[in-house]
Amino acid sequence: MDILHPLLRRKRAYQGLFGDGSHGEARAVLADLKRFCLVPEAPVARSPDGAVDPLASMRLIGRQEVFNRIRAMVAIDDRALFNLKEEAFDE
Repeated sequence: MDILHPLLRRKRAYQGLFGDGSHGEARAVLADLKRFCLVPEAPVARSPDGAVDPLASMRLIGRQEVFNRIRAMVAIDDRALFNLKEEAFDE
């Protein structure tokens, strides 16, 4: 259980801040982050001449990773968290 303890604390911290993400200010913040992170759009940024800008595209990928992390930590339950950790030991 010592290995799970930091994950449970982290999950509870996210849920303490965002709740389940479906009410009030948490919902408004998550909606704003979703727009800012361009979820679910493809993270491809283009320069004014239409060419793909790889650095700007990587920045968009990073934004989406952060949004997905927040969404996952808000939504995950203890059982799913335990199973994730258990799968990591099997590798």
